Amino acid sequence: MSDQPGFGLDDLDRLAERAVDTVLSLVRRGLALGGGVLIIATFCCGGGFLLGLAALSGGVRTVWVVLGGFFLVVGVGSVIVAMWRLRSVGKGTRALVDEVRALIAGDRRTEKVVIETIETSEESKDEGVVALSRQFFELRDTIGDRHDQFRAVASALHAVTTFPALVALSTVVSFAFAGIGLLFLIALAL
Repeated sequence: MSDQPGFGLDDLDRLAERAVDTVLSLVRRGLALGGGVLIIATFCCGGGFLLGLAALSGGVRTVWVVLGGFFLVVGVGSVIVAMWRLRSVGKGTRALVDEVRALIAGDRRTEKVVIETIETSEESKDEGVVALSRQFFELRDTIGDRHDQFRAVASALHAVTTFPALVALSTVVSFAFAGIGLLFLIALAL
C-alpha cells in the first residue's frame, strides 16, 4: 500500500475504480471508431474484391481470388479482432477492478504509473482513441511477466494497446482496395 499520509483502502478502491472507468471509457470510444472503420473496410475491401472478380479472367482471376481474398480477410478481420478484444474488456469489470487494486496495493511504482495514466487520459479526452491508447503502454509494461496473476488487466491492456495497429492495418488495406477497385472499375468501363 502507498506510504502517502491518508491513503487508505477507500482511496485504493477509488483509484482502482477510476482506472477501470478510464479504460472502459476508452473501450467505448474505440468500439465506436472500430464500427466506422469496419463499415469502410467492408465497403472498400468487399467492393474492390468483387470488382476484381468482374474485371479479371483466367489464371489472373485465380491469383486474384487467393491474393485479394487474403487481403479482404486481413482488412476486415483485423478490425473485427480489435473490436472483439475491446468488447471482452467490459465483461469482467469487477475482476478488472479487483486486479487493478491488487496490482497497485503493494507497489508504489505501479501506483504512480496508474495515477499518471489516469491523469494523462483525463487531460487528453479530446484526443483520438489511438493517441489515448498509447498512454497505456507503460502500464502494460509494469505488469511484466505477471500476466498469469493479473489476467483481466493484462487482457484489457492488450486489447487497448493493440487496437491502433489493428485499425491502422485495416485502414491501409482498405485504401489499397479502394485504389485497386478504382483501376478495376476503369478497366470494366473500357
